[in-house]
Order: sequence, then structure tokens, then C-alpha cells
Amino acid sequence: MQFGINHYWKPTPRKVRLIADSLLAAVTFSASIMSLNGNVTVGTALFIIGFIAKVVSNFFTQGNKVPRKRKPIVKK
Repeated sequence: MQFGINHYWKPTPRKVRLIADSLLAAVTFSASIMSLNGNVTVGTALFIIGFIAKVVSNFFTQGNKVPRKRKPIVKK
């Protein structure tokens, strides 16, 4: 697995996407509960943390999985 700015537009591995989406869902739920209970600053901070985690997850990509070119079979 690789991490870098250049990997933003490349496909993100499935496990990383699942973890990031789960984290975002949990943070969104807890931040909305905190905001509704009167702790707006804590709720806002949680929203920001979840958003940053989701954006950072897009910078991960799988290793160099470039298909190798096969040599043509030549029958003699």
C-alpha cells in the first residue's frame, strides 16, 4: 500500500475505504448528538476530524499492480 499526493485520483483499496466510511459515519453520528446536546464546539470539531480522515483516505493506493505484457507464443 502506498500513500502520497500523486495517488489521490488512483483507486483506493477497499479496506481503507471501508474503514474511512465507517469512521465518518460514527463521527457524524456522535457529532450530531453532541451538537444537539449543546456542545456545538465539540460537535464541529468531530465533524472536521471525520472530514479530514475521509479526505486523507483518498491518498492511499494499492502497490504497483501493472499487468505484465506477455510475449506472444510462437510455434515453430
